[in-house]
Amino acid sequence: MSGILGLRKAMPSRREALALGAGSAALAAGLLAGCGSGGSADPGTGEDGQPKRVAMVISSPKNDGGWGQGHYESLKRAIESHPKWEMLEPKESVADADAADAAQSYVDQDVDLIVGAGNEFASVWAEVVAEAAESHPKVHFLITNTDPAVDLADYQTLDNLETVLTDLSQSGALAGVVAGLMTKTKSIGFIGGAKLPTTLTKYAAYLAAAQKVTPGVEGHYNFEAGFTDASLGARLTENWIAANDVDVMWGDASAVDNGARQALEEAGADTHFDIAQPIDIAGEGQATVITSTVIDWKIDQAMDEIEKGEFGSGKTISADMSNGGISLGKFSDKVPADVQEKIREQVELISAGNFLTDAEIDAVRSTL
Repeated sequence: MSGILGLRKAMPSRREALALGAGSAALAAGLLAGCGSGGSADPGTGEDGQPKRVAMVISSPKNDGGWGQGHYESLKRAIESHPKWEMLEPKESVADADAADAAQSYVDQDVDLIVGAGNEFASVWAEVVAEAAESHPKVHFLITNTDPAVDLADYQTLDNLETVLTDLSQSGALAGVVAGLMTKTKSIGFIGGAKLPTTLTKYAAYLAAAQKVTPGVEGHYNFEAGFTDASLGARLTENWIAANDVDVMWGDASAVDNGARQALEEAGADTHFDIAQPIDIAGEGQATVITSTVIDWKIDQAMDEIEKGEFGSGKTISADMSNGGISLGKFSDKVPADVQEKIREQVELISAGNFLTDAEIDAVRSTL
């Protein structure tokens, strides 16, 4: 395997990674907040009969094609399933220095649910969350991609807050099964935006799964590509195609992934393929995308808890295959029908927890 890696602390924020030169704001995480309905007869409205409201803070554009868009689409799906809720226009491209003010502006409006994209918000919202618990008890917060034990250790209260974590091993395994069954050269690639532990877990599961369905598959990776330079994604992929005959890619680097797709298309869109994430884009003018690993941040589940008066106490919502938090998107017609069927068989095993073991994933990770 070829690659570049340097581990950092347990759960560094994506914004911290950017500050170290790992990339720019396309990798925001999402935050969600809400409160119980009090005595309202309709769980979808407040005590005054008005719709409950949800807002989102994103450190990237809401249509960035990656992390920010994944959160925004999750929010829109949640609204579709909760038609009595009202979605406020998200605050986009919010800088670190403005993150607390962005959250406070929603608190001042007594917004029921505040969604902010990533664990970088956890590091700057502690005071806002604490003050809101006292002065605006109907306001609650949900922060995505956040480990309470690590990221919220200095919070004064978690009564009005929950977090969301995705099953990264499932995401990686889904991509790996597709890559392993679609590669003809037994050489696959991966681009990560930052040297985060989450990135390593995704890649380790990706390669382990590919090797399980097709023994002998080799992986090539870069974990320091950032999130904005599409030309870097193109150069990395071109080099791997020329030197290692890579014919399938999966990425975790937002705009950089677009460059990888360009290089794959130039090498031949009928023989070189990409697996997109975190939104489903196969067939939408994407010549090389054969499917997508999709994340739903379970904002709908947080809304349900708010309506029932069960939200808060620092609980963590798990976004995984059991609740639609992790899924495989639609296939392009470049995936043969028999391969699609083999993939579906493996997807069932992954969902049931019967495909990869922790030891198999750790065996790959230990080599990074």
